[in-house]
Amino acid sequence: MSAGAVVQKLAKPQLRGLYDKKTKFHLVFSIVLSIGVGLAYKYGIGEPRKKAYAEFYKHYDAEKDFERMRKLGLFSSCPVDD
Repeated sequence: MSAGAVVQKLAKPQLRGLYDKKTKFHLVFSIVLSIGVGLAYKYGIGEPRKKAYAEFYKHYDAEKDFERMRKLGLFSSCPVDD
């Protein structure tokens, strides 16, 4: 070793409480992530889907749809009379 070389000690690894520290971090991270994904799903998929269903059923006539399917002969219990 040369006379001008500086010797440094390595930092000791954290051994006590490491599992607890990592567990707390992962717990908080997973809770925040799950809340974020839940909100993204609710507002990205759920709300537009609710609006689409509401718009569809606003103008939907079940009786007219039933008559159309009856005339096509889709129901075995209803006669097809034009």
